[in-house]
Amino acid sequence: MKKSLVIYVFFVLQLFVANATENDDIYAKKFTYQTLTPYQKHLFDEFLADEIPAGAKIEDVLTDNTSLRSKTRLAEALLFRNAAGDKDKAVVVLRWILKNQYQDQNTKIYGIWKTSINNDKFDQNWREFIGCDLIIIRKKFEHLLPENIIKDIETGIIHAAKGAFKRNVTPDYTNISIMSAFLMEYVGTEFGLEEIKNAGLKKAREIFKLYQTNKTFSEFNSPTYYGVTLIGLGLWRELAFSKEIQEMGKALEKDFWHETTNFYNPNLKNMPGPYFRAYGMDMTKYFAITGTWIALAVDDEKLAPIPPKKGPKYGEMSNLPTIFNVGLSIPKADLAKLKSFSKPQYIARNIPNNYKGDSIKKVTAIINKDWMMGGLWGNKRVWEQIKTGTIHWKTPDGDIAWLMTLGDGKTNVKVSETQMSIFANDTQPSSFEVFVYAKNISVEALSGKNWNLSGMTLNLETNLKILKTEVVESKDFNNLLAISENIGSVLKVSFEIPTNWKLENPLVEITPNKRNK
Repeated sequence: MKKSLVIYVFFVLQLFVANATENDDIYAKKFTYQTLTPYQKHLFDEFLADEIPAGAKIEDVLTDNTSLRSKTRLAEALLFRNAAGDKDKAVVVLRWILKNQYQDQNTKIYGIWKTSINNDKFDQNWREFIGCDLIIIRKKFEHLLPENIIKDIETGIIHAAKGAFKRNVTPDYTNISIMSAFLMEYVGTEFGLEEIKNAGLKKAREIFKLYQTNKTFSEFNSPTYYGVTLIGLGLWRELAFSKEIQEMGKALEKDFWHETTNFYNPNLKNMPGPYFRAYGMDMTKYFAITGTWIALAVDDEKLAPIPPKKGPKYGEMSNLPTIFNVGLSIPKADLAKLKSFSKPQYIARNIPNNYKGDSIKKVTAIINKDWMMGGLWGNKRVWEQIKTGTIHWKTPDGDIAWLMTLGDGKTNVKVSETQMSIFANDTQPSSFEVFVYAKNISVEALSGKNWNLSGMTLNLETNLKILKTEVVESKDFNNLLAISENIGSVLKVSFEIPTNWKLENPLVEITPNKRNK
């Protein structure tokens, strides 16, 4: 046996022993509909009522424009509740889902389901999303379903696993690779597909190994996709056949909750940036899957980092039945950190990432009780979901205001405990932009070097000229900024960069000065 393999096996065995002796540190909760708390039940019932409005027939909600992923979870939710008529409705939904999979193995889309009947996006990830939910349904609710539905589910997940094997997503595509490893290991083991099973186990080991290099995932600090990663690790823990994957899942899940709670500010009900993938800047104004996990864990509407009523990205609440079915497993110390702010902390992290030649991206962040900020250095990917520099603060009326720079490939950002420094990257851009949201903000407030905003003064040190300050309307938020909140408008400040600018000099240095009044 090779030395590296011996070391790896020894390390995994160490994890087995560690997990066997540390369970007293874990708050673990298995859910049934009957054991949901009043708050959890409220969230679940509200989701079902939104999916099937009062008086509607189940056939009425299976439209040509609805998401097949969310409707798979609707079937899962109905079976989880199993009230009068729920089982029959779930059967109707599942028959509709199962006939809309691409099963021609000679195509690139082999094994995926349609995103919707009309305007199908041919999303490769639908194998994992729908396939994993179908595995849960088959495993937990087989006794409620007709034999022909179970057979069709089995056919569907086999095609999905074979398609995932063919695609072979890389381990640094965090949320999808974790689900893909589970999908292949489960299906391969259950149906005697040895090559598929081994591919799932191999991918799980690669994910585990990559995590160990920097004690974090490549898809870093995503309010939405951290939640999917937790679901994937829950699948490893609860439903994987391999004891090795189960134990790796428990170890990663425990470590990942540390990561999440270290980057979470319960007073602001948000994680600071930088965000590697985000659909908003404030989890209290849009539904993020990580926010849903935290809401269920703290089990208190006042502490939950989700909007108090239906709002942007409400469709992400379709993850509720999946979360309930994998259950909650969180270190007790981390659960406490989700409920109250303890102390300020400065964080510096290296993130493994291979996009466009990147190897390591550097993250810095400072988290204070009433304000926080973060920066990303080394991003080359141009993508509005990436937020490379962020500042959040609480205003006197309790709102969350913020500043951000987009992942447009123009800048590198780092923060100290007191200051954000924005640098030009090696593309030598001619300009760059920052975006600011605060209630009732005016263009004039951002005209000088002291930006006096509600509850915060941002002091700027810069020799750059402000080219323009303009309003970005809400209709442009999603396409331009990947921001889904209903907040009216955001101000965009554009700075001119001279052609002879030296890369080692910061373009702008921003010092937050938090004011209580």
